[in-house]
Amino acid sequence: MNKRHMHKTDRSLALLLALFLCLGTVFCACGTQGTPPPADTESKETEPVFSGEEYTLPLQDGYNQITFYFSYPEPLKNADIWSWWDGGDGKGYILYPSAYGAKAVINVPEGVEEVGFIVRRDCSEPGGSSWGSATKDYEQDRFAKIEGKETFIYLKSGDANQYHSQDGGKTLHMIQNFSLAAMTALNQISYTVTPKTCFDSISDFKVYLDGEEIGIKDVTELGRESTVGVITVDGTLDITKTYELEIKGFGKKTVIPTTVFDTKEFIENYTYDGDDLGAHIKGDETTFKVWAPTASRVVLDLFTEGNDTEAYKSVDMTRGERGVWSHSEPCGHGTYYTYTVTTAVGTQTATDPYAYAAGVNGDRSMVIDLSLTDPEAWEDDASFETGIDAYTDAVIWEVHVRDFSNRIASSKYKGKYLAFTETGLTNEAGIPVGVDYLKELGITHVHLLPVYDYATVDESDPDAAFNWGYDPKNYNVPEGSYATDPYHGEVRVKEFKEMVAALHGAGIGVIMDVVYNHTYDANSSFNRIVPYYYYRYTSTGANSSASGCGNDTASERCMFGKFMVDSVSYLAKEYHLDGFRFDLMGLHDLETMQEVERAVHAINGEAIIYGEGWTMGATIDGSAQANQGNISKIEVSEGAIGGIAVFNDAIRDGLKGSVFDKASHGYINGAAKANMIKVQFGIGGASTLGGGWIVERAESINYMSAHDNNTLWDKLLIANGEESEEARLKMNRLGAAIIMISRGIPFMQAGEEMLRSKGGDENSYKSSDAVNNIDWAVLTEDSNAYATMQYYKGLIAMRKAYPIFTQSEGVAVTFNDLGEGRMDVTFDGGNGNMALIVINPSTYPALYTPDASWTLVATETEANISAQATGEQISIDGYGIRVYVKTAD
Repeated sequence: MNKRHMHKTDRSLALLLALFLCLGTVFCACGTQGTPPPADTESKETEPVFSGEEYTLPLQDGYNQITFYFSYPEPLKNADIWSWWDGGDGKGYILYPSAYGAKAVINVPEGVEEVGFIVRRDCSEPGGSSWGSATKDYEQDRFAKIEGKETFIYLKSGDANQYHSQDGGKTLHMIQNFSLAAMTALNQISYTVTPKTCFDSISDFKVYLDGEEIGIKDVTELGRESTVGVITVDGTLDITKTYELEIKGFGKKTVIPTTVFDTKEFIENYTYDGDDLGAHIKGDETTFKVWAPTASRVVLDLFTEGNDTEAYKSVDMTRGERGVWSHSEPCGHGTYYTYTVTTAVGTQTATDPYAYAAGVNGDRSMVIDLSLTDPEAWEDDASFETGIDAYTDAVIWEVHVRDFSNRIASSKYKGKYLAFTETGLTNEAGIPVGVDYLKELGITHVHLLPVYDYATVDESDPDAAFNWGYDPKNYNVPEGSYATDPYHGEVRVKEFKEMVAALHGAGIGVIMDVVYNHTYDANSSFNRIVPYYYYRYTSTGANSSASGCGNDTASERCMFGKFMVDSVSYLAKEYHLDGFRFDLMGLHDLETMQEVERAVHAINGEAIIYGEGWTMGATIDGSAQANQGNISKIEVSEGAIGGIAVFNDAIRDGLKGSVFDKASHGYINGAAKANMIKVQFGIGGASTLGGGWIVERAESINYMSAHDNNTLWDKLLIANGEESEEARLKMNRLGAAIIMISRGIPFMQAGEEMLRSKGGDENSYKSSDAVNNIDWAVLTEDSNAYATMQYYKGLIAMRKAYPIFTQSEGVAVTFNDLGEGRMDVTFDGGNGNMALIVINPSTYPALYTPDASWTLVATETEANISAQATGEQISIDGYGIRVYVKTAD
């Protein structure tokens, strides 16, 4: 994370700042992610300087500087300025004490004309690159114009206006700002200005097309102060033309099509339901099609290579029905191409959103004959079955491609797709690693962190930087840094398929992590082709950022919803995938996710679909969000084994403490009574008790750790560091046992089962390989890591052996409170299959007498055993568990 550090020359000032700012911890609300600003727009690390008692920042060459002054009526704590520009992602800038109240100073690259900003409070990471727990001082996003080498903006808490001052803030002068001119209907333009202004006459407004004034029939809000209004013009506006709006006292601004996209006329005239977008080879030629209804011109540029070379041909495409542009060209497999699109915002070059292959770093799309990329017996692989009859049969292991193999010394393909094709690999102690390890562990599915083409790792030098990949660039193209050759687009496709085939050969399904809720930045190829269509915006025209990543996509709009469905359908069919995990799924609308379910399950009825169902502050109606509260409305397609599952944060935080408070405790590590209800909600599969939401068929993803936040072992080290290692090992095992007996789908971060540590780095999305890669060397036969792995292995085998743990419906769950957080739980499957689980999360032993008819199948030290209960009183150790079953005769 980018953090400014104080000079240690002024102890009194340091103490003052320590009292003024209580810096929080890192947490990424984007599943991860907290994508950094693009490298070419983020100011370099510069040590702050204190002049007298106020913070200053040296101005760098090639940059301008903006200073935000902020006044507030109460003590300020954990606050900063979140700022972004040119469609990039946001970052926090610390508010330091000043005579006005507080100030933040930002170096902004020359050429940037305005910056977006939010004053944040209650930050979990003031001055960091993730949103975390922050709240807004003022709800709407705001924008400040860069006025030269130095710009000074004065703000007041709770006040939307911006001010100038000539006397350090004693006297304030309100700044006039014309922030938005938007085409909202085919005869209407809306505007947003600040401050509130009273316009007296229609003559205060002028609309121009190619320099010629066009007539205005009406303007709302005349005669009263307002920041917004709507202009109705004579005639019909042409969405392919460029209009300008001039407002008296505020100047001119280009009119951008925005909510006109939601009008009945646009939807009826421009929604395209064809399946031929993209580049498709037909005989000796390729037909290119792109949906660009607001474009006045689209040029197809053709290249022989995926980088560096000039276009060997550029040809105008032909506009057809519903805004689809097309061209057929005598070219084929291996031809690279881009589109140059002219719209109201200018002329921009874009890759093809529907492309299936690309050159290095995804900057040029590639025409591909997919049949040339099929591994041997690929047709047979299409019939692979995971063997699960319900989602609850799955055991999911989440891993990053690079983390999986980068530290396997014997691998020929470290950090690559092909590492999953290698067998017979061992670590220095002779313990199986890689795919052989996964087979031994017994998981059913590997969940791959993003493997689509993402933006932040340079594919030409993939070892130079690390990233989780939650910053999409080309959704239907595999990431090139995991391929042995990123320059030839077909290689990554073929090697991805070889990885899938190898995992299938090991009996393991493959789940792909997909991130359709935002892109790397707001000026993606989507936005360059149809500006303002694919994203959500606030009333001021700023990108909505409920994701915390600066650009929320608009799944509710027909053509982005269609893209999502088309994309997962292609990926499922072409790559034989066995499921999808949706990042920040609560940002998508329920209707689109229902269409996703239908499309994926029509291809593979065994595919598992799940996502982060957090309730998001999106700009769509909460009742329409695909979140935990609404997901039970999803219908299951005929022939599918499930609908859409959601991550269960109740059992996650209930077991070992909140991810927002790394020192907090949960049921297994010191706060059992306080967290019993959360844990019971998880054990019941989110189908019983009150967790604020329920799911059908126990479609709850039960987990303690995932890629973001602390690993489970690090969490226990931080929260329970004063306790012995043996105590923490018992906590870990108890948590794992509870996850494995719970109704729902057990899920774990890769390496959780071997005590994986990231050294306390809870947001390692761009940290080093040393932090992120799995350390297979910890597995030795006398190590705690190996013993813990063996325990997980036994739990998985136990879960598979007894149907009561995987039965998705018709299970009665009864909880009995034994005091001090202790409890027993009974599952009754109604078919003769039952389970009894006795849990003692306290530090001291507890007595319990099980009926002699039960069979003991797991304790806190062993799993997948078989011992008949005697009916006598037993003593269960602290952090202990007993799992008993009865089976149908």
